[in-house]
Amino acid sequence: MPEYLTGVQEVVPENDYDFVVDDAVEKESSKGNPMIELQLDIEHNGHHIRVFDHLVFTRNAFWKIDAFRSATGETLVEGQKVNLEAEDCIDRKGRCHLCVDSYEGRARNKVDTYLPPLAAASATRSLTAAGAPGAVIRNEDGEPADIPF
Repeated sequence: MPEYLTGVQEVVPENDYDFVVDDAVEKESSKGNPMIELQLDIEHNGHHIRVFDHLVFTRNAFWKIDAFRSATGETLVEGQKVNLEAEDCIDRKGRCHLCVDSYEGRARNKVDTYLPPLAAASATRSLTAAGAPGAVIRNEDGEPADIPF
């Protein structure tokens, strides 16, 4: 017979995490706007937790949809009309910054922001550093990348 522990809700520390969209469902927000409820699978120290997030289709929340699309590898084109369905989100992978929030007296994780893919962020930093006159190209630790060891 399967067993479980009652009252256990795992909360990971505030940090950046890789995620996979495990499920996505089209719903309606409390104000009647269309939205997609995402179920993100986050792994931390060998344990998987589920974090829910919502992409709400209102002008004031388009930035979050763009951030999600960018984090999962899409190239954004300014002014482009995009049709995003819930099933388009399933199995997408990316990175996000989770914070710890309190809701109805319980701690839970919440997506603070979706992060651009690491390769794109590193390439942008390298190009910016390389393009500046006299700039020093640095590694991920902030040390000069050309130190002869």
